[in-house]
Amino acid sequence: MGSFKDALIYELLFLPSRFIAVYVNWFLLIPKFLYKNRLLSYFAILILVLLILAIGHRYFVLYWGFPKYFPQWMDGYKVNPWNFSKLVQAVLIIISPVAYTTGFKLFMDWYKQRNETEILKQEKTNAELKFLRSQTNPHFLFNTLNSIYGLALEKSEKTPGLILKLSDILSYTLYESNVKKVLLSKELMLIENIIALEKERFEKRVVIDYKVEGDIEGIKIPPLILVPFIENAFKHGLKNEVKKGWITIRIKTSKNILSFSIENSISKIEDVHHNGGGLGLQNVSRRLDLLYGDNKELVIDKTDEAFIVKLKIKLVENES
Repeated sequence: MGSFKDALIYELLFLPSRFIAVYVNWFLLIPKFLYKNRLLSYFAILILVLLILAIGHRYFVLYWGFPKYFPQWMDGYKVNPWNFSKLVQAVLIIISPVAYTTGFKLFMDWYKQRNETEILKQEKTNAELKFLRSQTNPHFLFNTLNSIYGLALEKSEKTPGLILKLSDILSYTLYESNVKKVLLSKELMLIENIIALEKERFEKRVVIDYKVEGDIEGIKIPPLILVPFIENAFKHGLKNEVKKGWITIRIKTSKNILSFSIENSISKIEDVHHNGGGLGLQNVSRRLDLLYGDNKELVIDKTDEAFIVKLKIKLVENES
């Protein structure tokens, strides 16, 4: 083969066989055999297809291609037209694009499957988060209504004012918390409303030390992610307490870290039943796992005197 033109024609004579081999492998053998782990059948059929195509190629070039474009070669081929080495050479030439396209298809299908898996995983996570958040709202409202119900039974004059506060809380939980992230400032307003409502209920039976430190401007967090901890402190720390109880709440932002801690005294009556595993805490713990993974630290502990929750969240860029 002395010229580029001769080399090009020689390669083009292999084009039909190569095209057929790639087509059969891409659309038939890979999906029907390779992807179904039928490896023996895949390789056996592929070798058979390559042999058939190599034989067909030899017929094609010996009886049409070479006489038309390379007649000078025909004297040599007439001696041994079906030389085994030439047949093997034809198989190797035909299989080369099959190998390249097989690798390309495997990569593309793997990439596509990975994306689909990620989408399904994200959809599953979003569905679970929606379910957990849908549990949080009724759980929170149930506890709040219980607080007002207790005052209503006592015919307290504070009941109308507390119902108004509840209206504000309902507005937030029903209309403003149905998003992925809310401003920390709004979440803190909700917490302050809850504290005010509970202080009215427990009056002098509770001492609350609540403090926010650091710059909260522009910081966003998942809605109702801190509320269950507040609820838990009032529900289990003061519900059956006859003496004065206490709750200490600290919220601090510093260097892209949101720190939250809450400690409450333990009611001796409630302590028998309370092990820190209520629905609210299980719910919020699972939500934190889904939303932040390793970017959060949650420690829940209990001593003889206090129930303690410490949470640190590493805020991502779109949260601060």
